[in-house]
Amino acid sequence: MSVSTATIRPVNYSARLRQFGRLLGGGAGSVKRPIVFLIITLIISSFLSSSFLTVDNIKSLLISSSFLMVITVGEAFVIMMGMIDLGVESILAASGMIVAFLTVYQRMPAIPAVLITLAIGVLIGITVGLLVTKGRIPSFIVTLGSYWGFAGVALLVNNGSYISPFSVTPTRALGFGSMAGATLGISRLILLSFGVVILGQLLLSYTPFGTWIKSVGSNETSARVVGLNTARLKILVFVISGVLAALAGIMMTAWAQSIYPNSGTGLSLEAIAAVILGGIPFTGGRGTIVGAAIGAIIIGVVNDLIVLLGLPALWEYIFVALVLVVAGLQARGGVNVK
Repeated sequence: MSVSTATIRPVNYSARLRQFGRLLGGGAGSVKRPIVFLIITLIISSFLSSSFLTVDNIKSLLISSSFLMVITVGEAFVIMMGMIDLGVESILAASGMIVAFLTVYQRMPAIPAVLITLAIGVLIGITVGLLVTKGRIPSFIVTLGSYWGFAGVALLVNNGSYISPFSVTPTRALGFGSMAGATLGISRLILLSFGVVILGQLLLSYTPFGTWIKSVGSNETSARVVGLNTARLKILVFVISGVLAALAGIMMTAWAQSIYPNSGTGLSLEAIAAVILGGIPFTGGRGTIVGAAIGAIIIGVVNDLIVLLGLPALWEYIFVALVLVVAGLQARGGVNVK
């Protein structure tokens, strides 16, 4: 019995991928897909390690992910406008070194030291924003420069050495270590990071600023036509990214009770991966802060699982790469890094 060739149709793999994407829920920028990815990651992790779903491990996972979540919020605002910030990990390290230097070596009270460090993050954001807008230099180039520049600052602060309460005699407490304490049994680092995420989402969803950011990311020319000051908005998102990177550096120093010049290595790329995994495309214009934060937690889960399974640290890069490829499939769009 012969089979008519007219009845044989080639498999439309593109359509199959689109169907799979619809199963994950929502369009590009939707928070539904990151939630599904998180659920899948949690299920797989619980099967691979019996220790994964313990209360202590979940607490540890959220604490270790809190720094990435905070800088991811800033990165999300930048990418939402079609730009990129590669310098957040170096700003984190430099800020941690500065706040520790002020409190340990200069014996400055904790509150002024923290405020000065956050103000430095604001100044960095303003400088980067001005170079991008007034200097007309692509954000990729400017923030690559800030990545290398502030990596050097972190090394210069204490001549390449780490800083801890034991760096001086007699020992001098950091003074802001209570930031890493607990309230009602919940780490303040977790509460702080979730607070940053909530505030970021409220800013994006319920203020004109959030609408303006999405408008510029969707179509900058049209945004200018309707009267938006696109240069000012770009500067503001880099300020947000800079101050949150500084905050993450302070948080990490409080948690570890020490800081190294190379602390936070790899967090810039992990933050970018988290943003894309969270459903924000490189073209900008859509997405959620909550989705980006979920992307950060997913990466935290991957890192935690590697530790639980006793795998070499290099596997972290392989797994994050695979996760990022999957995220790219569900957040496809032309790359437009300004």
